Amino acid sequence: MIKALIVDDEANNRNNLESLLNKYCQSVEIIGSADSVDSAFNFIRNNKPDLVFLDIKMPKKDGFELLESLNEINFEVIIVTAYYEYAIKAIKFCALDYLLKPIDIIELTKAVDKAAVKIGTKKENDQLKYFVYNLKNASKKIALTDNDKIEFVETNEIIHIVGDNNYSNVFLNSGKKKLITKTLKEFETLLTEHGFLRVHKSHLINSKYIKSYYKNDGGYIILTNDAKIPISRTKKNEILKLIKG
Repeated sequence: MIKALIVDDEANNRNNLESLLNKYCQSVEIIGSADSVDSAFNFIRNNKPDLVFLDIKMPKKDGFELLESLNEINFEVIIVTAYYEYAIKAIKFCALDYLLKPIDIIELTKAVDKAAVKIGTKKENDQLKYFVYNLKNASKKIALTDNDKIEFVETNEIIHIVGDNNYSNVFLNSGKKKLITKTLKEFETLLTEHGFLRVHKSHLINSKYIKSYYKNDGGYIILTNDAKIPISRTKKNEILKLIKG
């Protein structure tokens, strides 16, 4: 649905246009109407319509002053006017289209169809930008799947992971522990490039949360959550190199 605002100082004109849109342009949802530039400005700022049907000649301020007052125009504009001379100025303002009063139904449907194409393209572009943004940032998050939900967690919120056969216990910086149906090997594959290190057959740690290293008792690490993590003999040199920087 195209969310639309009607701006006209005369109630009869607003009602007539809304009636025509409801009857002939069912892809348009009228989310509001305004009888002045000031009320239209406030409505646009708070409700973000896709399309504005804008009368030009109104008391105090005209429709062009509304467009001039906006820092950014994130909607399409169809000028609705009884004065033909405003058409040229409307085009200069990059209005999508203009309609002369009394409104012709065919011209109205053509203008709305044009708006639908342009708004649809813009929304597709916005969705693509959102997808690309998420794709770029996806590597910073990991999906933790338990029995009844999937939670996306920042990788730097994970302190360490303890493997338990086909399950893993994930310990978060918030103090929470989650039992996840994923093996430790799977987590290792996903998280190694984010500073995680497999220090033992059952332990994967986030290196940023290492608090101290002890050489005695075969060697172990204390993490910032006070977890004591054993170190396998094959990983000792790698841990010492990491700690010494």
